[in-house]
Amino acid sequence: MSKVILRSQVDLLTDVRRRLRDAGKTMWTDSEIYMVLGDALMEWRDRVAIPHVYTVTGGWVTGQADYDLPSYINDDITPQQRRWTWAESESERDNQWVNILDFTVSANSSGGRTLHLGRLPSTGEGRIFWWGRNGRLPLVVPTLASDITSSATSATLTTDEDVPEAGYIYIGGEWIGYAGVARGGSTVTLSNLSRGVYGTTAASHTSGDDVALGVAVHRDDLLVQLYNAARAGLHEMYITAAAESERAHHERMTMYYRDLAQQFWRGYVPNKPWNLKLDINRTSGGQRSEHIYTILI
Repeated sequence: MSKVILRSQVDLLTDVRRRLRDAGKTMWTDSEIYMVLGDALMEWRDRVAIPHVYTVTGGWVTGQADYDLPSYINDDITPQQRRWTWAESESERDNQWVNILDFTVSANSSGGRTLHLGRLPSTGEGRIFWWGRNGRLPLVVPTLASDITSSATSATLTTDEDVPEAGYIYIGGEWIGYAGVARGGSTVTLSNLSRGVYGTTAASHTSGDDVALGVAVHRDDLLVQLYNAARAGLHEMYITAAAESERAHHERMTMYYRDLAQQFWRGYVPNKPWNLKLDINRTSGGQRSEHIYTILI
């Protein structure tokens, strides 16, 4: 699986201000910077994806073809089953996750998605690789609506802004992964929390603590692209508010940073899901053995 690099929205805000030399917040508000960062992240939607793993509850079941997916899993998935590689000596056996290639995903009557397996696996462990995308950032950093313990698996945030269906949050030194969102009028509840990720330690947090949304990337230079796109958007925004003598400067800066942001994609190669190919051979004694090769696609 690709590595994941995380930056909180507060860190991104600080990074952009430093690059703009606007530490005193004299030109752009926090909300304006979060807005243009969100615009830039929307341009990533078809380019930048982060792999996640969902364990199939109860595993695959012999004879069962349909499995309802959680709402946060999109159509970009790779189902897998655990298979054994056979050898003459039991001590040489090794198990591997093998892709299930014959499947479809379709909408179901409950408004979610159903995975249909065209070739039924045998009963056993199952998992799904799914590829998540970064969403927009809240224009105001949310806060915790109530206390959570170090082992809590859900958290409610006080915010009326949109929050991605799955992703990462940063609270008081702890990175937390989440998958699943329940939206209220002025709150958002995050489910399936993974505590203390990214080398941090799970801890208790108090109502009112800031909860910064995270941006996940698989390579550092994507953040440079994000900063360039944000600077282009901010200079473009300032054209309408600047004095006439300053407009030409902001127009040039808009074009300069936009060109830098677009140049990045010309040499960018997205991270793609990996596949395992099952190759079946026969031994000299006539006994069948299975050999699995890893293939990058």
